[in-house]
Amino acid sequence: MKLINNLIIVSLLLTSCQLQEANKKEEPINAEEIQIAKNLIQGAFDDLWAGVDSSKISNYHTDDFIILEQGEIWDNDRIKEYMRDQLANPDRAKRTNRMEYISIDKYGESIQIAYYNYAEFTRADTLVGEARWLESALAVATKDGWRLKMMHSTWAGD
Repeated sequence: MKLINNLIIVSLLLTSCQLQEANKKEEPINAEEIQIAKNLIQGAFDDLWAGVDSSKISNYHTDDFIILEQGEIWDNDRIKEYMRDQLANPDRAKRTNRMEYISIDKYGESIQIAYYNYAEFTRADTLVGEARWLESALAVATKDGWRLKMMHSTWAGD
């Protein structure tokens, strides 16, 4: 019984050490990786959400990408559906996004990004709306480069 208890204690200590090690930053993020993360976020919003170009989804998202959007779970197929709806509206407003980054941190082969997303909506050069979201994203290294695996978006007002 004492041997079993000792094995359990050793096992718990090893697991605890492994978890603590996994939660540490494996390496500091460098300027190039910070720029890659910013380009990934800005590009995704410029090409996908403003440009509504579904042919570019794979340039920014993993195949299993999800976004937690105001209590809903959207995957790439749901995003394509949104884009089809947007493209069907010839009078849709033009969207321009600007990001204000809160933090960008690297954990092994992933980058965690937190930011405010500010959007302006214009029609015929007239501002028709503004919005702001508090968002986070997880980018992962893939064979094709860095891609977004997950995002979370919370409405933060006009």
